[in-house]
Amino acid sequence: MIRFLTRRLSLTLLAVWGALSAVFLVLHSSGDPAVMMAPIGAPPEKVAQLSHALGYDRPLAEQYLSFFGDALRGHFPDSLTFQQPAMEVVLQRLGATTLLAGVALAAAALLALAVGVWTGSREDGGARREWPMWLVFLAQSVPGFYVGVLLVWIFGVRLHWLPTSGATTAASIVLPAATLACGVLPPLARVFRNNLRGELARPYSRTGTALGMSRARVVRHAAYGSLLPTVTVLGLEAGALLGGTVIVESVFSWPGVGQLAVTALQNQDYPLVLADLTFLILAFVLVNLIVDLLYGVLDPRVRHQGRGNR
Repeated sequence: MIRFLTRRLSLTLLAVWGALSAVFLVLHSSGDPAVMMAPIGAPPEKVAQLSHALGYDRPLAEQYLSFFGDALRGHFPDSLTFQQPAMEVVLQRLGATTLLAGVALAAAALLALAVGVWTGSREDGGARREWPMWLVFLAQSVPGFYVGVLLVWIFGVRLHWLPTSGATTAASIVLPAATLACGVLPPLARVFRNNLRGELARPYSRTGTALGMSRARVVRHAAYGSLLPTVTVLGLEAGALLGGTVIVESVFSWPGVGQLAVTALQNQDYPLVLADLTFLILAFVLVNLIVDLLYGVLDPRVRHQGRGNR
């Protein structure tokens, strides 16, 4: 288990290094970032002062080491819009994004399990049992922003059942979470359904049926065996949700990290954009590390892969 953890942590650190290096290169690809941060029409003296204050006039290698150390510690220049440390502004919005992503992911996971069991547990169901999966495929073919606008029009404008913007009440989370869940549900349901059918066709499932086990019990064991690939997709979608809430949060005016990134770009607040992007990278890598560790818990064979290869 120690070797398994060491290997996964090493890969995680390598991914963090690569992602942060890419951010640094993009930031400096167009020259001095201070030129983009300075107000339009600012004299060269003001640009030079801003560049010196932010350290952009130092050698590139020195800037890289300083940037990498500051990123790992969460130290960034003050936000030009909020006049406070940029990472503090990001962390203030983290709760709203985490809540939205968590509700959407939980709803999508529960629906995916229900759809997968309903459509994959019987071979003789035919079209009568496949209609939930057809709806899932339909949801996958529709862009997320269109789903959000459609939900706003139906439940907010026409029926007046739910609020369409902000986070003023508990009901405010329903529409943005449903929009996000529509994007996560299709891959989860498809992977779980296909793996469930594969597990039900394996010898242990047929043996259990032959020994008189109830169908529900056989399906339950097969469903547990189908969790490993489903957890993979779940983890990838969880990481993507943290960074993919930009459009949904903008549509529903949800005060999260995604809407903050849009505001920072509109205001050319590059310290805030940098802090926001760095946080999302670290969050995505951390989620994938947690998924890797869950692999080892759900399937002991994963922990011993490296040992078996040697």
